[in-house]
Amino acid sequence: MARTLLPKSRIPIRHLLCFGWLPSPVKVWAYRTLLGYRIGRHVRIALGGVIIGDDVEVGDHVEIGLLAIVQGRRIRIGRHSSIGTMSYVSCEQIEIGEDARIREQVYVGGPQLPESRFTLGDRTIVLQMAYINPTKPVVIGDDSGIGGHCLIFTHGAWLNVLDGYPVTYEPVTLGRSVWLPWRVFVMPGATIGDGSVIGANSLVVGAIPANSLAVGSPAKVIRSAPDFPTPLTAEDRAALVRDMVQEFDRFVVHGGTTIDGSGPVRTYARDGRRWRLRWMAGEHGDAANAQRDDTVLTEGALTDAERAALRARGVAWLDLGGRTRSNDGTPLTEELALFLGRYGIRLARDPRP
Repeated sequence: MARTLLPKSRIPIRHLLCFGWLPSPVKVWAYRTLLGYRIGRHVRIALGGVIIGDDVEVGDHVEIGLLAIVQGRRIRIGRHSSIGTMSYVSCEQIEIGEDARIREQVYVGGPQLPESRFTLGDRTIVLQMAYINPTKPVVIGDDSGIGGHCLIFTHGAWLNVLDGYPVTYEPVTLGRSVWLPWRVFVMPGATIGDGSVIGANSLVVGAIPANSLAVGSPAKVIRSAPDFPTPLTAEDRAALVRDMVQEFDRFVVHGGTTIDGSGPVRTYARDGRRWRLRWMAGEHGDAANAQRDDTVLTEGALTDAERAALRARGVAWLDLGGRTRSNDGTPLTEELALFLGRYGIRLARDPRP
């Protein structure tokens, strides 16, 4: 094949041969020392996983999976995020927030322009086999979810524009807390407002307003605020939390954990280790009794002073009302946070260590 003016490096063979086979600790050292990447603590890059960029910053506890490729001029990956096995992310600018998840065999790439940008917000997820084309910017807001086999395109071109066929290059923007179930197709120029849900197998063209449920091809709004999402009373929320905690207990017991107690204070034991949960449905007075390595689960929002006090004593928290959580926690904290995610509950990590 004849050579082109600009090099094409969809598969970075040279970089893979130099760095891809290295064990994770050696690879991280090489990236820091030889390439000048800014990489945080406890970062793991699996065999065949590589990051290629001119300006690279990777936060703490990031995981890059087996044979995963991330390449761009400017790359930012927030703490506690992950990119799954055999995923491919290639764009001029890549911005991935904290606690974001790109699962296995996701493809992000396509023709590049100077403004090409892929932005994935905090606590987002892109599920298996999704295809995202960020020739023009694709911006996905915090707490949004992209289902498997979804397609997001910012360009549409094949037939000759000089023959009158349409050629489109337009950005795509998804707001905060947007949900695309499996097999949603988002066309160039589409925008989806905060809190909206698109039905599976729908085709999104144009603008979908905030807090809407839209389905069909093309997707049309069938429900909107104030009827969507469904308004809940305080009693409704309390009942849902009780059900979720009961399901969590059933789940961990099935996995070999034992539980001592069934009230607001209970102890979970596994493999010779014990962790205590303090579950507070109303006032937070019992939080003052929490000890280091306890996990505090609150239904009402913690105040700044209460969070500061817990932080100072090394107590982890999951604050459902305030939608925050401690930066780190015990295995019980992490397991419960993951389980709450099954119900769409995602909590912003405390920015302070």
